[in-house]
Amino acid sequence: MSKKKEKPDHEAAQRPSTLAALLREKPKRGRPSHNVSRQNVYVALAKSQKKQMKQLAGLLAEEIGRADVPDLSISVLSARLEALRRAVADRNREMPEGITDIESLYLLWDLPLPTASEKDPSWTSIRVSPQQVIELGRAHGTLNAVFGANRSQTFSLALSLLEQLIEDHPLIQQYTTVEELRKYIIELYS
Repeated sequence: MSKKKEKPDHEAAQRPSTLAALLREKPKRGRPSHNVSRQNVYVALAKSQKKQMKQLAGLLAEEIGRADVPDLSISVLSARLEALRRAVADRNREMPEGITDIESLYLLWDLPLPTASEKDPSWTSIRVSPQQVIELGRAHGTLNAVFGANRSQTFSLALSLLEQLIEDHPLIQQYTTVEELRKYIIELYS
């Protein structure tokens, strides 16, 4: 009878397992990670609106970049819509009487109406934090039910509101993080 040679256990323990190799941290390529992962949301934006996003990022603190503009825009829109809901809460309405279309909201909030150049937009994706995706969905649902507005029109309104906020409150540059700025926006409109 021949005896098979068995490998000692210590050699088997030294060999790396396939699962460990798969789970090992690998350097990631591409966009740097944020504290909160962001999701793609597809909207139709005109070239002027894309430029507007870059300009708005330049008007904020250095620590707040262009990637944070969609989050802040949605925060402003959400806060303004919530203030509007509170204003008409005793009348069982979402919008005040006389607000019959999305252009009426622009006029109510003293915003410039969308121009003809914003009428032929192209589809693009914006990166938004998960909470802001929920808030955008809530705002879009409200504006869609009341006016038939689409997600792109909702986001364009949000961009205009952020631009107005930056113009009306120049001291906004003192806030260096998105979270501080979001708290300020909520306090401002509550």
